[in-house]
Amino acid sequence: MRAFSKSLVLVASMSLAGTAWGYMIGGVDVGDVDPLAAETNDLNSLGFCGSGSSESVESCWINNVLGTDTTYGVKEEDVSYEFVDGSSTVIGFGLDSPTEYFMIKNSTWWGLFENNESLDWAVIDAALLSAGFNLPDGEELIISHVAPIGDTVTVPEPGTLALLGLGLFAMGLKGRWARKQS
Repeated sequence: MRAFSKSLVLVASMSLAGTAWGYMIGGVDVGDVDPLAAETNDLNSLGFCGSGSSESVESCWINNVLGTDTTYGVKEEDVSYEFVDGSSTVIGFGLDSPTEYFMIKNSTWWGLFENNESLDWAVIDAALLSAGFNLPDGEELIISHVAPIGDTVTVPEPGTLALLGLGLFAMGLKGRWARKQS
């Protein structure tokens, strides 16, 4: 009966295990495709933000999309990106500031993306963008600029040593409890 219980626990724990995968660029895991929150070729489509495409006008459009005040990060010019291994439409590039959202601009189009999974990387499926983006056109791959949106996200490292200590402490308590029972 005891072997059956252990086998049942083993099967249950193995059934909870999931598979993990992500896109790769040159052997580096860059996460999954970041979802497109909004795109436009008119920054005043959701409310008047001003003329031109200055940082304040772009920030106004982003705030209209998200419905909240956000922080417009330091703009990254001349972004070079690469195709994700094995794909002709999914592109990725590193972000200097890992944030919750990022915006790309190409010519007269803007796209706002929600950054997920790997916050250090922007991963975009160009097939989901409007034709005005011209990404990727196979010859010239140009993004005018990328702007991180929102506060920089800090991800705490797991407390491996603390978890190990807690496990050893629990094993010690169990051993002590077992000795008292006998």
